[in-house]
Amino acid sequence: MRAWLGHFMDYANAKLGMADALRGVVASGVNPYAQSHELIQDALSQLMDAAVTAGVIRSDISATDMFAALTGIALASGKPEQREQADRLLDLTLDGLSADPASKDF
Repeated sequence: MRAWLGHFMDYANAKLGMADALRGVVASGVNPYAQSHELIQDALSQLMDAAVTAGVIRSDISATDMFAALTGIALASGKPEQREQADRLLDLTLDGLSADPASKDF
């Protein structure tokens, strides 16, 4: 799952690099993301379902929630020089998904 999420971050960062061009397409009324968004959501759902079944991650987080978190990471650290930060944020997010998290009493 971690490897797939890392590849997703690469994909998202590439899309951010094309943001200005894609904004023009979206403004024309076409959604260039519809098909890829559906494919990504399906793949993420399958990965998360398998991880829940294996007892690796919590069951109360949806693929939609995870997609939103990944999008936030990509927006916050989408530049090539921020890749290490993106990896740390991804690891932090995955730690929060753990089925057996450390004490939540801070």
